[in-house]
Amino acid sequence: MWFDDIAKVEEPGPGELMLFTRGIEACFGFVLEQRQEFAFLWEDEPELWELAQDTYRNDVRPAAGRMRDVIGKIPAPLLDQHGLRNRPLKFKLRVLNSIANRWRRIQEQFKAGTLRRMLAAREWFKKVVEAIDAVLDSLIEAAGGAGGLIKEFKDALRALA
Repeated sequence: MWFDDIAKVEEPGPGELMLFTRGIEACFGFVLEQRQEFAFLWEDEPELWELAQDTYRNDVRPAAGRMRDVIGKIPAPLLDQHGLRNRPLKFKLRVLNSIANRWRRIQEQFKAGTLRRMLAAREWFKKVVEAIDAVLDSLIEAAGGAGGLIKEFKDALRALA
């Protein structure tokens, strides 16, 4: 879905990290657009959905852009130290892609009536944000804190799940 192309790269590096941030934006955008599928996030306070959309659009997306500006300036040894190049990054990206792509299978099972919708969506969401963290935490640290708002937004959504 959002990480297919970068998960196929044999020796990923800064370019794939930039695309990773775009994948995060697309993933969060998807969750916010699919209000019914992810209604469990807003069930206690429906007005949070609109606030989340505003925050995503006006704060998170610009923070991702600023993070992309910094990624190209991170020294290679620092990327290596945080597992943000080559084999370690390849592994993290493939795990993330595998989990993200489970959504397609979940949708098929919903249609067939073999899966409880809310429980499956909630579990998928929790797993995908954990997999995002495997890269995002290291990237924020290597980038000197750039993109921290992305993580905080993700953490707030995760807390609602």
